Amino acid sequence: MRYSSEEANEDIKEMYEILSNVKRLVLEFSEKFAKIKQDKNIMDFNDIEHFALNILSKEESSAKNKYKEKYAEILIDEYQDSNLVQEYILTTISKGNNTFMVGDVKQSIYKFRGARPELFLDKYETYKNKENLEKQDDLKIQLFKNFRSRKNILDITNIIFDNIMSKSLGDIDYNEGEYLNLGAEYPEGENLKTEINIIDLKDKEESIYRTDIENTDEEETERVEDIVLEAKFVANKIKTLIETGYMVCNKDKTYRKITYKDIVVLLRSPRKYSTNI
Repeated sequence: MRYSSEEANEDIKEMYEILSNVKRLVLEFSEKFAKIKQDKNIMDFNDIEHFALNILSKEESSAKNKYKEKYAEILIDEYQDSNLVQEYILTTISKGNNTFMVGDVKQSIYKFRGARPELFLDKYETYKNKENLEKQDDLKIQLFKNFRSRKNILDITNIIFDNIMSKSLGDIDYNEGEYLNLGAEYPEGENLKTEINIIDLKDKEESIYRTDIENTDEEETERVEDIVLEAKFVANKIKTLIETGYMVCNKDKTYRKITYKDIVVLLRSPRKYSTNI
C-alpha cells in the first residue's frame, strides 16, 4: 500500500495525541519510580549506568579527567553487546587512541536488552586492516583462526552460516572473507565426520500437547511427543557411540574409547525441556 504525503500527514496528526499521552505516561512513571527508589535508598543497574554518565558528561567533570588520566588502556570484551550508554561512558574516559574492542556480531544476542550491534559494525566497516592502514586510521585486526574445533566442524559451520547469514539476517554478509579457519593441530583420527540429523515430524499423527507447569499461556504449550522423539534419537545415538567404542582425543593428543562424561547434550532451555522427558 502506498501513501500520499497528505495521507501520511493525516496519520501523523491522528497519532500525535496518542503518542503525547504515551510520552506523558512514561515520564510520569519514570519520575514516580525514581522517587520510590530514592525513598528506599536503592538503585538498579540502569541507574548506575545513567548516574555514571551524568557525572562524566559534565563539561568540567573532575571525575572524567581523573579516569581519563588513570587508564592507560581501555579493553572492552563482547563489544557487539554494548549499548549507547556504555559507549558514551567509555568514550568519555578514553584518550581517543587507547581503546581496544573485541567482538563478534554473529554472537549478538542482547538486542532485547538495548544492545546496539551497529556500534560494532560501524567500526568493523570503517577501521582499516594493517596493510591498508594510514597514520590517522583506526586499526582492525581480524581474528579468524579457531583453536577449539577440528576442520570438519569448521567446514560445516562455514557452509551453514554462508547460506543463512546476510546483512538482513545476522547483520553481516557471511562469505569466504568471514570464514572460520583452522588454528589448532589435531592428530588424524578415523571417521571424523560431522553429522546433521533431521527428524521429519510432518507425517506423524496429531501431537500430544501439554501446557508448561509454570506457564499456562496457550502460546507456551509444547509438543511433548516431539521432544520425546528427539530425546530417544539422541539416547540411541549415545548408546551406539558407547557400544561401538568410538575413539576420542585426549588433551595430550592420544586416543581412547569414549565415555559418558565426554558427551554433552545442549538444549535451548534445559530447565523447561528436561523436566518433560
